[in-house]
Amino acid sequence: MKFTLKRLIFIIILTSITKISLCHEFWIDPKNYHLSNNEKAVANIFIGENFEGSPIPFTKEYFKIAFLYGEDNKLKIKGRLGDIPALNIKKAFKGLNVIQVESVTKYVEYEKLVKFEIFAREKGYPNLAQKHRENNYPENFFESYKRYAKSLISVENFDGKDIDTNMDFELIFLDNPLKNLNESKRILLEYKNKILADHKVSIMSLNNGYFRKEYVRTNKGGYFDYLFKENTKYLIESVVIIEGTNKKKDNYAKWHSLWTSYTLKTPNEN
Repeated sequence: MKFTLKRLIFIIILTSITKISLCHEFWIDPKNYHLSNNEKAVANIFIGENFEGSPIPFTKEYFKIAFLYGEDNKLKIKGRLGDIPALNIKKAFKGLNVIQVESVTKYVEYEKLVKFEIFAREKGYPNLAQKHRENNYPENFFESYKRYAKSLISVENFDGKDIDTNMDFELIFLDNPLKNLNESKRILLEYKNKILADHKVSIMSLNNGYFRKEYVRTNKGGYFDYLFKENTKYLIESVVIIEGTNKKKDNYAKWHSLWTSYTLKTPNEN
């Protein structure tokens, strides 16, 4: 009976997530971003907007890979079906740790082009709907999408550096964002292991209940500079939209979007 009830709840949650996933951020939200030695790292995976959303249960139908990285270490994160929080890590590495999650490819169906046009414009592609029309694509169509997420946590201290985890779409801190908060930090954006210049990035922050959303663009070097504030939680996010495969195996998807996000919480330096 318990298993049946748990399974039913899991199916309901997963169904509701599918309905809200359109045009929403995907991020890792640790219960505690800064851990003491031997403290378990626990993190939810959220889909939503502006730090508000629904947690995703652990399921192999959604998660392709999940790893924990230390500076010279890599650990596969395992989970149990239906777990919320989805990620439960018994022991992290001393210093900076990077939690990495990559989803499987999913699909969303658009019944009207206007919804896709709003999404594309918001993510920095104002002419994509026009290209859709020029290609004589129908108004009812599929888009495939894949999500990539990272989160920075620390154990005992803030020593260390970010890791390039070799995902197809990834944000990488070129400077340690948890130290020397009076100095701006460089954040690199990579697509297919190449820098992505002049690309839109959104930065959301939450401090004592105050929410702020900003937009920046990467420079010619593929990065942007940002001054982080102390004791603040951040969600950095960007999207790439490319041509879909238009093949049967992908529901004849006309477009494919890749989402990347990075979460962190700066310490209180006082």
